[in-house]
Order: sequence, then structure tokens, then C-alpha cells
Amino acid sequence: MRKVLAGTLSNTAVLGSDGEELGTIYNVTMDHQTGALEYVLVEPAKPEISGFETTENGHLCVPAKCIESLSDYLVVRRPKSRDH
Repeated sequence: MRKVLAGTLSNTAVLGSDGEELGTIYNVTMDHQTGALEYVLVEPAKPEISGFETTENGHLCVPAKCIESLSDYLVVRRPKSRDH
């Protein structure tokens, strides 16, 4: 995947690989030692979106391993238990 500045991701639409609208990017989390992307936090489009853990504030936690592509929107697959 190409390098992207985190600040340019804010409010980018997030779609599931099945085409479901999941929401928009709210923030990202990084490993403080390596700088590697850990999670993309997504403001959900609707209250009930299955397959992702959520924060106490209701944001979806999308593991970096689940990112499939980035263009005008971020495409992610639902995580398997080993992706967490």
C-alpha cells in the first residue's frame, strides 16, 4: 500500500469489501515505537454494524490488516478472529 498522510484520511468514507457503507474515518492509532498503523477508527454510518470491535465512544476499530484498498474511499474486509 502506498504511503498516505494520516491528516488526509479524516472524513474519508469507509466501505466493506461487500459494498456496505460502514462510515467515515474518525482517527487512526499507531504503534508509538514503530510508527506502524494499528487501527482505523470509524464513525459508524448506522448503529448496528457487525464484525468489528468498538471503542467506548462507539467508533468501529478496523485493524490495519483488514485494509484492502484506498482511493476515494477506504475498502476494508471484516476481520477474522486472528486479525485482532
